Amino acid sequence: MKILFIPNWRVNRLSTDVPTIQAPDKQVQGEPYWFFKYFPEGTQVDIIDIGKENQFRKIEHKIKFYLVQPWKAFRARKHYDLVISHGAQSGLVYELLTSFVKRKPQHLMFDIGGLNGARVNHTEMPLIRWALRKAPHIIVHASRQLSLYAKHYPKLAPKATFIPFGNDVDYFTPKEMAMKKQILTFGKAKRDNDTLCKAFSGIADKKGYKLVVVGAGALKEKYPDGDIEFLDPMPLKDLVTLSRESAFIVVPLPEYLYSYGQMSFLQSMALGKALIVTETTSSADYISDAPGVERVQPYDVGDMKAALQRMMASDFATLQQRGLANREFVTSHFSERQMAERIVKFISTFLNF
Repeated sequence: MKILFIPNWRVNRLSTDVPTIQAPDKQVQGEPYWFFKYFPEGTQVDIIDIGKENQFRKIEHKIKFYLVQPWKAFRARKHYDLVISHGAQSGLVYELLTSFVKRKPQHLMFDIGGLNGARVNHTEMPLIRWALRKAPHIIVHASRQLSLYAKHYPKLAPKATFIPFGNDVDYFTPKEMAMKKQILTFGKAKRDNDTLCKAFSGIADKKGYKLVVVGAGALKEKYPDGDIEFLDPMPLKDLVTLSRESAFIVVPLPEYLYSYGQMSFLQSMALGKALIVTETTSSADYISDAPGVERVQPYDVGDMKAALQRMMASDFATLQQRGLANREFVTSHFSERQMAERIVKFISTFLNF
């Protein structure tokens, strides 16, 4: 099976492996790429990424869709059995181009952002329906997102399925480190750090804990609390070290009808950490049964405060035990291998290989 993969990010082409770069962001010469290493033997995967900055990038950013990459994929399509696009920013334009021709391979699109941010816009939606009128196969990483298709894109609904995101549990592993009385949160986009900081500031007895916020420096002036430390975004290896030495991790999420933040909490669980995670469309499938996760409701300061207090009242041994239970849970249910096997099974329903 020959696959053309068109992700909506840049992929580094490397002659030798660089461990600090995550699997989706690198293609190492002579080695299979990302989750495709678990595909059937003989699978060939070529990648056309979004490329370097170019003269069209300003236009692409403005319209929120890529143009050059889908065009390249469209021209190369005849050489492949399957085209897999990751993100509607790439997949929608490619699908539109192929809708005008007869000869085209099957198209599988990972819809991460709800096609258009899951916005109910009665001007934009008819255009999206028309662009996707040939109905590609679709994978989403949040089961609640399927309601978007049922309600607004009924022609696409029968060809859309939920497959959980799978984490690289071999890359993100626990490591014995001295635990500090610090609570970590990270991520500069799509984080409800305001609710978290309000909740933490409202705790009278912090039991010696400090809150470390990575990547949300804009809140620094709003929360001058000496027990809250704001840090700039940092390299992944440094963030992993900071995660390992923290008592527990908080992933505060706003509610959107699409997938985001999943890598953050799944990687943290794989590192063997106890967590507080907001229960949203994006997280519900992954944390409802997680043994070491405290679930909180979106934008609820009181709920977040109570969860923080419960975690802060636990001793390090209990937090470590809950974290290792999270590690086992992710390994059993949401590994990269399991994701790949589920994708292969889905592909087999519409493509013989």
